[in-house]
Amino acid sequence: MKSMKKDSSNSEIESNLVEEARKTLTGAKDWFLEDVALMTAYWHDKMGYTEAWVDANWHYVLDESHELAEELDEKEDIALLWLINHANNNPVPLEECHVVGTVVEPGSYHCMSCGYDNVVEAKQALAPCEVCHYGLMSTHDDQAIKAE
Repeated sequence: MKSMKKDSSNSEIESNLVEEARKTLTGAKDWFLEDVALMTAYWHDKMGYTEAWVDANWHYVLDESHELAEELDEKEDIALLWLINHANNNPVPLEECHVVGTVVEPGSYHCMSCGYDNVVEAKQALAPCEVCHYGLMSTHDDQAIKAE
């Protein structure tokens, strides 16, 4: 008879545990669904506001986006030049390099292959090196490189 009493108390404890687990899971499910409903409502409100603002100001967005895209392109170009100049330890900064065919101001253009100074007397398209016909020139000061 003692064994019957033990079994009935164990089954009662187990049924209580199952019932508590069921209540906990139901509460967690309800809490989760409420949170999802709140997040959904917030998202719809936020997106609705954003869409309404864009609809009302679309011309402003279009006007500003062109300027912003150009500004971002310019910043990306500057960042890329900085990265290339510093990551590769370039002896001549790329912004001081000139490729044959680009229009350049009058001045002395140092050949990056043979070192000859090609003199340009008027604003014109840069010609290949007079000595070796290489196509990359620099306006970088060689003395600054030697001093470093």
